[in-house]
Amino acid sequence: MIFTFTFEVRPDRDVLVPPFTSKLSRTIFLDFSPTYSKHVEAEVYKPFRVTVVKEGNRPIYSRGKGFVTLKGEKVYNFAVSTLLQEVVEEVIPKASLTKELFNAKFRVEMANVEIRNELGVEDSRLYKMYFNTPTLLQPPRPKFRKKENRFLLFPYVPSIFYSLSSHWNRFMSEKIVGVTGSKTLYYFREVDYELNPVSTFYGSTPTRGFVGWVLFELRARRNSKLRQI
Repeated sequence: MIFTFTFEVRPDRDVLVPPFTSKLSRTIFLDFSPTYSKHVEAEVYKPFRVTVVKEGNRPIYSRGKGFVTLKGEKVYNFAVSTLLQEVVEEVIPKASLTKELFNAKFRVEMANVEIRNELGVEDSRLYKMYFNTPTLLQPPRPKFRKKENRFLLFPYVPSIFYSLSSHWNRFMSEKIVGVTGSKTLYYFREVDYELNPVSTFYGSTPTRGFVGWVLFELRARRNSKLRQI
């Protein structure tokens, strides 16, 4: 099962927070879940997803240098998804807390819990993928020597599937293979897109990524193994 918690966050005054606001989300969630603190630094593929802080559905992050200002007494939100039952047992009894960060007090309340028994998508000819925060895709790193990180500024299909299948295979009993090669370029094609390059800061380092959407067409034959995978 996949558990998703939605939290509402209200600062007591105007406050400057880090340029990529998931740092605030993650720091707050540490107080809800000791289990999360054990995973946050130790693993490449974690059984967690923590979003940036949002205003409604709009992700908040700096689009240039400098910090982000959150308004005092305004309600923001973020979400955390996990596969771990023990996290649910940690979070539910707490439900709310007050935490002092960045010279402000944040009132945090759990607003919703969603439980999903299955994860999947319907068979379709077209799929639209949204990139709501600055996205970087990292190809598999070569093993023969140490290399600097290499990132892509366009949603290259084999790298998307490499990331998805690596996360999936880390935690799911049914493994996925055969979707990371160049053949996926021919069977899962971009037919339309609207992408914009953006810069944001992780700490003091400027990072160039992209946001927007891409419409893909799945051309694998009906009932084929590739299409099923």
